[in-house]
Amino acid sequence: MAYTFLRVFHSWMLLICVTACFVGMGCQSTSPMLEYITDGQQTFMAVQTTGKPVPAEELKSAVAIASLRCFQAGVVLGWMGGNGVAMKRLPSGWSPPIAIGIIKGDFGPLVGAQHVDIVMVFNDPATFDKFIESGSYFYAGAQGTAAATSGTTQASGPTVKTYMNAAGLYAGASLGGIGILIKDKVNTKTYGEGATTEDILNGKYQMPPGGMELANKLDGKG
Repeated sequence: MAYTFLRVFHSWMLLICVTACFVGMGCQSTSPMLEYITDGQQTFMAVQTTGKPVPAEELKSAVAIASLRCFQAGVVLGWMGGNGVAMKRLPSGWSPPIAIGIIKGDFGPLVGAQHVDIVMVFNDPATFDKFIESGSYFYAGAQGTAAATSGTTQASGPTVKTYMNAAGLYAGASLGGIGILIKDKVNTKTYGEGATTEDILNGKYQMPPGGMELANKLDGKG
């Protein structure tokens, strides 16, 4: 009987250990891209629920889009840091996303704002290529007013438009430029060794978890 009890006890302990292992693996095996996709999707939805959302016709004609959430580092002017994604439109739909980050942001005073949501809609492939150059410093040119929580201006001519939403009270937001960094480590962990930004955006890899949901949001399906 003691032997039977020990066998049962060991079986239960093994089951507990295996379950814990799978739970731990599940947490660790979650796509590293998911955090960036979530930020990108939340940013896009935040902008779309403002008084000046991205028009549906602009999304339909866009060649690419970038959706970024920027967090404040200083009290008033020190805005830098943030995550998001960029996606390219392909004949079959939206490409898998690449993870991108903000390494610097030139903002006017945004007193009381917790974060800034930025959606950039590209109408020219060459402009998008310039945007995703690693470490590039890209003029965004979005502006808001003290009376609104979002603002938009046409930036860099007709090739890209930037939409911005500041969460919280602020006064006279203006976005002069943002430093963009391609998150190569995140992209490599998501798509595998040898995955290049160009190949990802050209649809040579499968859509990661959460990517299709964001694509549907961009197409107005979600």
